[in-house]
Amino acid sequence: MDGNVQGPSVQAGSIHGPVVFNGAADRGGPGLVSLAAPVERLVYEVHGRDELVGAVVDQVRSGRSCTVLHGAGGYGKTTAALRVVESVAADTEVWWVDASSEESVRDGLREVALRAGASAEEVRQAWEGQASAPDLLWRQLNRRTARWLLVFDNADDTRILGAGQPVSDGTGWLRAPGSGAVLVTSRDAGSWGRSARLHAVGQLPDPDGARMLLDRAPAAGSVEQAEELSRRLGGLPLALHSAGRYLAVAGKTPALPGLELPRDFDGYRAALDDRWPEVTDLPGHQEREILSRTWELSLDLLAERGQPLARQLLRLLSHFAAAPIPQEVLHAEVLAESPLFDGLTVHHLALLISALESVGLVQTGVEGQEVPVLRLHPVVREANLNQGDAAESSGYAELCEQLLVTCAGDIDQIDHITWSRWIALLPHCLRAVELATTGDGDEEDQPRFSDITWLCELSADFCCWAGLYGLAHDLFLTALSRRRATADDRDAGTLSTRLNLAGVLRVRGALAEAEAEYRVVLAAHREVLGERHPDILMTRHNLALVLLERGALAEAEAECRVVLAARREVFGERHPHTLATRNNLALMMRERGEFDEAETELRSVLDLHRKVLGEDHPDTLVTEKDLNDLLSRRNQD
Repeated sequence: MDGNVQGPSVQAGSIHGPVVFNGAADRGGPGLVSLAAPVERLVYEVHGRDELVGAVVDQVRSGRSCTVLHGAGGYGKTTAALRVVESVAADTEVWWVDASSEESVRDGLREVALRAGASAEEVRQAWEGQASAPDLLWRQLNRRTARWLLVFDNADDTRILGAGQPVSDGTGWLRAPGSGAVLVTSRDAGSWGRSARLHAVGQLPDPDGARMLLDRAPAAGSVEQAEELSRRLGGLPLALHSAGRYLAVAGKTPALPGLELPRDFDGYRAALDDRWPEVTDLPGHQEREILSRTWELSLDLLAERGQPLARQLLRLLSHFAAAPIPQEVLHAEVLAESPLFDGLTVHHLALLISALESVGLVQTGVEGQEVPVLRLHPVVREANLNQGDAAESSGYAELCEQLLVTCAGDIDQIDHITWSRWIALLPHCLRAVELATTGDGDEEDQPRFSDITWLCELSADFCCWAGLYGLAHDLFLTALSRRRATADDRDAGTLSTRLNLAGVLRVRGALAEAEAEYRVVLAAHREVLGERHPDILMTRHNLALVLLERGALAEAEAECRVVLAARREVFGERHPHTLATRNNLALMMRERGEFDEAETELRSVLDLHRKVLGEDHPDTLVTEKDLNDLLSRRNQD
């Protein structure tokens, strides 16, 4: 559908076809972000946290509590939070929000607000900046009488939860609940305000660390030997997990001549002390050094077992965003063209992923609506980014971009069935665009510069379809800036991006700015195209919608009738573009109070849409909605 004055639906030109902006909020909310706690990560028993978990469970059940689990990376804060969730889930509604980035917080809390009872229209307005989104969220949460728990995981940057203010002010996303409870995991031990109850998550005592090791590698030695290794690893849960998984794999490796691997707790402890080359770039951080040693030993093990590319794959994965990585982004054909993975086959890639999972360096699972993903612990990702062989000149970042461009180009932005795949991919696209935009010299690499611009626009297109108009606006602005860096303002790609930007401006209510963009594009098109060219007709149609919404009904109708006559001649009576123009002309009739004529026209368009496009096509559904709105409005009058 080209346009709909009742809701955000605007057709605009695109380098890969027309984009229709359908406001997801009109359909009751996008449902794009999963709020489910990832309790499937609790594969092993949790040791040494019973007292901590019990105290937090009591606070959650008492209600009106804000609890912060704080500690350095790798100490198991998220694991403790998941154990709390398991303990209360039977009688408590739990919402789990990734708080590692501003985008993930806004997207997650948008979904929380909808689940808590806010209307789709209230959420749309608040998240578009027309009202306070934090105020709306907490107004809804505090109205609830049933027990609930909101978890903010990995909230290391407290400024994000403060929404522009100190988090201790209690005016941002994090507030003292009037009902229910809040649980935060963070590396930050301060700044939380007087109402927060802080619990430090520290190292495990040697007996608990030993039990962790024996859970994962029961045949690797005695309890006393496990305690010695736990002490050497500083009681750091992530290091203990990595060491245990290493020994579980090493213990199953054939004892071939010349293959010297630590196979028990004592051998692993000796390898840490004797075989380790200093490679960490994080001086002064003892925990990070210990962790780096454990997983670099694991990568050495995989190399000796015939999987030397496991190290490169882990480095590559660390260059994606700090979010679950869709497995479908790892195209073996693209990887094989890189010197980093020369000749890699899809079978070999699957073996590499399995190898990394076997030693606990990645975790496979699903995200949202069953999207297969790979997960890296934030500390694993951070430390691998700082390894010397993962520097900017290594080619990992460029390879990530190529993988994302290939994957994004294969996913339909329009079909809502693919949206869960897109929402999983989006954080990584945003990171790639941000890195490329803040870098320098990209214009000189024209293919790469064009790929990132295209990725930016693909992401913006999806955001339009999903109703994420603020993000779409920023992405189209970025794409426009990049296009202007390499082409003049009359370039077809530049004009296409301006059309899409105008569509977003219109949906967001910036009608004057939208009209100005449409008129600029129309003037440029008229210099090189005929008046009946499809691009000119599309631009004039969208301009008519803006004029209608600005109250210039006569001018809007005149534009619309010109477009309808031309589209009938160019496309025919049954073409979707022609039907779209008839639909919007009917809405103009409605605005003049001509309800009978508007109803007749909408029924005719709806009948043709059903015959040509089918019952479930978005254009059919929009026309059906317009007809129902018309009938409801006439009955009210």
